[in-house]
Amino acid sequence: ALVHNLSHGGRLPVFKAYASGRVTGAGLQPQPDDAVPRFDYEDHVRALVEKRIWPESTRRISELRLTIRYESASFFSRRLGRGKLHLDIVDYPGEWLLDLTLLSRDYATWSGEALAFARAEGHDAVAAPWLARLATVDPGAPEDETLARELAALFTEYLGACRRSDRVATQPPGRFLMPGDLDGSPALTFAPLPVEGTPPAGSLAAMMARRYESYKSAVVRPFFRDHFARLDRQIVLVDVLDALDAGATALADLEGALADVLSAFRIGGTGWFSSLVTRRIDRILFAATKADHLHHGDHDRLEAILARLVAGAVGRAKFAGARVEVLALGSVRATREGTVSRRGEALPSIIGTPLPGETVEGRAF
Repeated sequence: ALVHNLSHGGRLPVFKAYASGRVTGAGLQPQPDDAVPRFDYEDHVRALVEKRIWPESTRRISELRLTIRYESASFFSRRLGRGKLHLDIVDYPGEWLLDLTLLSRDYATWSGEALAFARAEGHDAVAAPWLARLATVDPGAPEDETLARELAALFTEYLGACRRSDRVATQPPGRFLMPGDLDGSPALTFAPLPVEGTPPAGSLAAMMARRYESYKSAVVRPFFRDHFARLDRQIVLVDVLDALDAGATALADLEGALADVLSAFRIGGTGWFSSLVTRRIDRILFAATKADHLHHGDHDRLEAILARLVAGAVGRAKFAGARVEVLALGSVRATREGTVSRRGEALPSIIGTPLPGETVEGRAF
């Protein structure tokens, strides 16, 4: 939506430089990283406009460069001619953010947290098959590839069940739900075990711990090093409405996940000297998506809910020198506003078209 509006003259009243006419044009340019797939912008737009098909959720990292031509607000800079700003947009699955928290945790710590989460009220039902099998396992027994694969499969099924029930993914490892070319590899064949400290050599727990560290080395650290550590702006899209619909447990899980994610960011002000030493994220936007599913009069409430979910983490980020904002937005407007009459009172409402296959009040679309 951002690329389309900037390159096709859309309405962007909040973007002051654009609204004032200082942005004179924008267009796509070849991206700087040849080894990163290009974001398939044209096909996504074509599917949305011609077939009315919503793009699938992000499954891999991709990149797009948008070059913006502008006139400076400074009189002296304008005398030098128009400027160019290269906006490099990196898109990646939100689940990968959760993996960044693993970098500061060893296997025993992660296992303890994962097991506590699974046994908590609201999660224990979906975790039951995995926990039941885990209760029969001795972490100190000799390493066993067949057992490791069984436990990894049950753990993956549990993670998928959590996502289906809570409607948001809040537990790492993120690649377990979207393995790609790592499917079946030892780096994705591990699961939490009840262990303390360093497991004995040659044990099942030691094998799991080794593969956990391999996952961090082969998957998480390269993503952080090659992509995430180079960013100085971060937009986190949060589906607050789905979490609200799923209930209190899902909201609490989302709050914890957002706090963990923000703690993994390399946050701080980016003065000229610090920018020479290392990149830091100095501006973060938490965006509550699907704002068009609510009447505009409720957008402030949606923002307030998201602000409450990230309140603690935002305070720490601001203390570190970062600017953090919360906003309700929608990439497209799929609804229109109207009114309905109930008991003689006109109530604000939204009007839209259900998705194919969706059932509303007994009517299938």
